Amino acid sequence: MSGNAYMILENFSMPLRKIQFHAFMVFFSFLLVPCFGQVMSSAERKMMATLNTESNAIPKELLMTKTIVVISMDNGESNIRGDWKSFADEAHFYIRRLGIDAVLYFYVDDLISGYDVQRTISEQMEKREIKNILMLSKDKISNQDQFIGVLTTWDEKPDMITNQQAAWKSQTSDLEILFRNLARSIDSANLTLENLMIIDSPEYFGGGGVIAGRRSETFNTDLRIDRLAVPKFETLPVSENRAVVDSNMSAIVNEENSSILTWNSQLEQLMANYPYKYGIVSYDYDEKKLLTQGYQFVLMRVHSSGRNVRNVLGYEVSDEINELITMKKSSDGQIIVKSIPMDGMVYKYYVKHINSGDIYLGEQWDGDDNWQDAFHNHISAIIAALKKN
Repeated sequence: MSGNAYMILENFSMPLRKIQFHAFMVFFSFLLVPCFGQVMSSAERKMMATLNTESNAIPKELLMTKTIVVISMDNGESNIRGDWKSFADEAHFYIRRLGIDAVLYFYVDDLISGYDVQRTISEQMEKREIKNILMLSKDKISNQDQFIGVLTTWDEKPDMITNQQAAWKSQTSDLEILFRNLARSIDSANLTLENLMIIDSPEYFGGGGVIAGRRSETFNTDLRIDRLAVPKFETLPVSENRAVVDSNMSAIVNEENSSILTWNSQLEQLMANYPYKYGIVSYDYDEKKLLTQGYQFVLMRVHSSGRNVRNVLGYEVSDEINELITMKKSSDGQIIVKSIPMDGMVYKYYVKHINSGDIYLGEQWDGDDNWQDAFHNHISAIIAALKKN
């Protein structure tokens, strides 16, 4: 396919003035990237994987296999995501013309929102024979919009990406230039094109299929006698190979690991008053191991927009509802009412029975905008319900 991908982008119908402008921007982009430096995109930061982009390696079967696209946008201090589907629609225009069969689009927070979600998505990817991941971020760098693209293979695991795996990366201030850079790399790789039936517009992950068993807005009274596994926060590996890890990434990982140590200490404190059998464990998606260790239940978490969390867990979602309401008691017995925007980030815990896959959500909505309060809300509700019943 040598030369074809770039020619496809060159043949876009544009007025002459726009062609001249983009010719200048192509040249300018080569100067621009060194000025900003290769930085981590918001998608990379959220997925927290150290990728080897030195070789700018393109997946060998990119134009013969299916790809998922992961969108991320820098929302500043706001926890409310922007109009990411418009960004996805704009990107799909270029992706389709390059022969990349992008079969499913995700917002990054939805892709990595929880163990059960990631397991479900990876199972769907395996069934659909998806092989590649394209991450596209629209970020603010030095007060300017920057588009960052990262392309790599799927590691065929629920974590999606393995540290230090090879990847292609480009960073520019113009989305079209990013895809022109990708077209050049595709041509240089001399890939074989077999993707001929590509969807006209993006298909989005809807959050369904995550619950394997029954769904109950109660608590299972067997928690009084059966052991509950409580997954701890896992620290992130730091590569010693400085050729593939820049100081920016190392600083981010070290900061994250410092926070994780604090969170695990807080988790132990929050479980200290739990009167039933439990253990704080490492979770690696193989729940049969937990069964052999004597656990019948596992405490699970979903972290995404309130709208997506409710979709995933089977709650009613209406366009007419703009806020989620959490009611809880303070330490002195006062009722606290907390409202969170439906499209803001939310944590929600639930208990899963390992053998059956049945989930227990609790008698009322107890999600919160930070994991500590969401965790406390749910554990407190379990204790109160089991004492009452």
